[in-house]
Amino acid sequence: MDYVFHGVDKMYPVTLLNRLEELRSERYMVDVTLCVEKKEIPCHRLVLSAYSDYFHAMFKGAHSESKKDKIEIGGVSGEALQLLVDFAYTSKITITTDNVRPLLEAANMLQVSHIRKACEVFLGKQLRPDSCLGVWALADLVSSTTLSEMARGVALKSFEEVHMAEEFLQLPVDYLKTYLSDDGLHAKKEEQVLEAIILWARHDLEERQKHLEKLMECVRFQYVNPSYLKNILKNDKVLEGVHGIKKLIRNQPVHVRPRNILQEEILVLGGETSWGEEDGEGINPNMYRLDLHSNCLNTSLLPVPLSQSKGLAACVLNNEVIVTGGEESLSQAWKYRPSKDSWIQLASLRNGRSYHGMASVNGQVYVVGGYNGGDIMPQPSVEVYSEKTNIWRKRRPLPEAVVDFGITTCQGKIYVFGGLSHFSDTNALQCYDPSINVWTFGMPLRKPMADIRACTVGSKIYLVGGPLKKLVRYNPEKGKTYYEELAGRLDLWDECGVTVCGSEIFITGGQAYDSTMPSDPMNSADNVATLQCYNTTNGTMIKGKDLPFKLRGHCTVTITKD
Repeated sequence: MDYVFHGVDKMYPVTLLNRLEELRSERYMVDVTLCVEKKEIPCHRLVLSAYSDYFHAMFKGAHSESKKDKIEIGGVSGEALQLLVDFAYTSKITITTDNVRPLLEAANMLQVSHIRKACEVFLGKQLRPDSCLGVWALADLVSSTTLSEMARGVALKSFEEVHMAEEFLQLPVDYLKTYLSDDGLHAKKEEQVLEAIILWARHDLEERQKHLEKLMECVRFQYVNPSYLKNILKNDKVLEGVHGIKKLIRNQPVHVRPRNILQEEILVLGGETSWGEEDGEGINPNMYRLDLHSNCLNTSLLPVPLSQSKGLAACVLNNEVIVTGGEESLSQAWKYRPSKDSWIQLASLRNGRSYHGMASVNGQVYVVGGYNGGDIMPQPSVEVYSEKTNIWRKRRPLPEAVVDFGITTCQGKIYVFGGLSHFSDTNALQCYDPSINVWTFGMPLRKPMADIRACTVGSKIYLVGGPLKKLVRYNPEKGKTYYEELAGRLDLWDECGVTVCGSEIFITGGQAYDSTMPSDPMNSADNVATLQCYNTTNGTMIKGKDLPFKLRGHCTVTITKD
């Protein structure tokens, strides 16, 4: 019988690369020299062909370069080309903020896909308001759709900072028009959009004056304060040169809508916070009201004893926030009215609850599972609240009692994902149909897990947090792929909060402890202030501006502005 040796020696690839590098350094069998920016890089056709599709096509075909000893390479920097050739021989490369852009351009042109991908990941993690516009333009240049959407997302969310950065003044007019026309632009006031255009034009007024008429179409003048508009039209010399500006304002289509995303705010309630190195951690007694830039608009105390409790749950009904349970307020229920900035206490729950779940569906609020006081076992009980009678009524209990689970509503039903059940995590998916008061089991999670969070956008459910390394989309429709991994997390998110604004999922705070790792005393935990945002439309995950506080185990909900 023949013996087939598969080369299991893991050092074989390393040995081969080392020998190739030796041959190059000794210039032994070198058969081509790449010339770029007065720099000469000797190498082997065979290595380049195996490494790059660009060179493979060049040397394999009937191109004149296939027979030349020296080849001029245009369109790339000498440093970037040297790094790519070095990587072909060593499998090592150092990507930095200084070289990533020319390196991405070179990897794209020379069709070195793995280095291109590495550059895109690096730029995605380094996105900031003062650099996102340049990355956006670069991503479009190399046709990187994912990186382009990520950079655009940061630019839209960080308009306050972006339009004051130097990059904004260098933005080409077509990008500027696309940017300022977007419904998702996070401008607090429409006046800021007009001011941004004027700022950009003044940077080179002689050249840019001709673009102003078209750029004015980006401004939604019906949402600009009339007194402000009258004053600026009268006194600003830049606008004086815009042909037909008054007619443009009068004739703007009446169907133009406000930038809707700014009509929502995020409320963050309770949890545990880091007070500082000296004071350590403690219960967060506050409710924070945030805009979608993570700016704190208001801080107020939660009612006692909610302000002293861990394990609260919250949901929104008719733009009012219902908060229940917690370790020190087990049976209590409260309602917060944003329009009046006031709290009222509701009827007590029938069962005490902490680390439970809440959901609103068909105009009713449900509380599900959790611990009851000092009990160490989860409870299966479910209750529903009636606003008319101010009474909590029992409903059909959970088939499997759980705490610390993901809960959301979708298409008129309540979904409960995973959780801790009788001393171990479960992979159960439990689905409740309130119209017939029946629980059923759905397609289970791929593995048991607790501490996950669930939310719904459209007809799909999204899971984040806990041991998940990627955001997971669940499709409740039969015959479809049930669980699909999407974008990866950008920071650890144990005990995070999650809420939905429009088509975007906002993931707030959490704990910097990787629950996928074995228990390790050296793997210490710390609360984080990270804001991660996933856009369900374009499938990108970005980091927003950090929250003004570190927090975990909190509730996060979305309300509409008054």
